[in-house]
Amino acid sequence: MSGYILSILGIVIVGVLVDIVVPSGTINKYIKSIYAIFVLAVILSPVIKFLSNTHDINVNITGYEINEDLMNYINTNKIKSLETNIVNKLKDEGFDGIDIKINYSIESNELMINSCTVNMQNLVITSDKQHINKYEFIIEVVREYTNLADEEIIFYE
Repeated sequence: MSGYILSILGIVIVGVLVDIVVPSGTINKYIKSIYAIFVLAVILSPVIKFLSNTHDINVNITGYEINEDLMNYINTNKIKSLETNIVNKLKDEGFDGIDIKINYSIESNELMINSCTVNMQNLVITSDKQHINKYEFIIEVVREYTNLADEEIIFYE
């Protein structure tokens, strides 16, 4: 980097000397044009040097470890968020008092949702939703968030 700065400083000094020594006239235009090419070459030399080198960007990631506590924390928060989202969706649709519990496991650092338990002991349904099949509706909402099969959604009343 210091060599680059010295090159720029040297070309500026040479430019000042050339401007003092060379008489004004038609030859002055040609000399200034050649000088401008040298200045441009000195300024662009780091860019040209960078582009001409081949850079190896491969990253070796074989020696990493997964923090199990962090993964458990993240997965637990994902499940809690899913449960909260399902309860809120059902509440918005007129089904209040439902408790959702998602049963999950972690296999090869992959979160697997196994089943969902729907506790309807405290269920309150608004008047406009009383004449629909509550089980089918709840299954649709749970399936929307978890992609579980119908038999993996367990109801308790």
